[in-house]
Amino acid sequence: MSIRSNEADLKVALILGNEVRRYGVEGMLRHLGRVGSVQCFRTGEEAIRSGATACDLVVMSAAELAAAENLATADGLGAHAVRLLLLVDGADGVGVPHATHSCVHALVDWSGLTPKIFDDAICDIVAGKFYVSATLARRVLRQAGRPAPQAQPWGPPGTGLTPRELQVLRLVAEGLSNKQAARRLQISEHGVKRLVGNVLAKLNCPNRTLAVVRAIEHGLLTDPNREPVPVLAGSGAFAPWHSTTSVD
Repeated sequence: MSIRSNEADLKVALILGNEVRRYGVEGMLRHLGRVGSVQCFRTGEEAIRSGATACDLVVMSAAELAAAENLATADGLGAHAVRLLLLVDGADGVGVPHATHSCVHALVDWSGLTPKIFDDAICDIVAGKFYVSATLARRVLRQAGRPAPQAQPWGPPGTGLTPRELQVLRLVAEGLSNKQAARRLQISEHGVKRLVGNVLAKLNCPNRTLAVVRAIEHGLLTDPNREPVPVLAGSGAFAPWHSTTSVD
């Protein structure tokens, strides 16, 4: 689904079970000049049944989306390729159902949520970029600095990332292009492209952006020999989302 060129009249669907939070978020969204209408729903099932998948953007709690009872909702949203802006609670992880991985275009922390943050996120989504709020990025970095068992090469036995592939993944998370990464590693650009392709294949990701999101989920951006990777600090850190495999 593509966002209409008239970005000042966006149709937004808001799905939140908590009535107080839903009322507050709805108020913020209605204050944004680029938002034309906001439809509110208590559940994903209700939203899908009411045609919310035709909206330009769907705003939902990451925790509610990941809940077992909402797996059908995740499948329904994924089938319609909606654009998702997920609200992440500080106490929760950033787990996203597999069916909606390619739908997520923004991750925003509930902490410090303001109309300005919403406006920045929607602006990036309209521009085809992936947005992560600064508060969430800082929290991820703090967690990445702590030793954790999950901060290991991810994947089924025999498919873990090699140290070189992890090194390339961290450079991708910093926003470096293949050419810049090649210069940093002092190898050929073709070599970097091959390593990025290996990373995408092993993480089962269609593009670099989703690979970084999955790396955050599984703690792959922790390097015990250096400072945590400055990943996703603010908006506009990544190139536009592509539906096909992208190693460039």
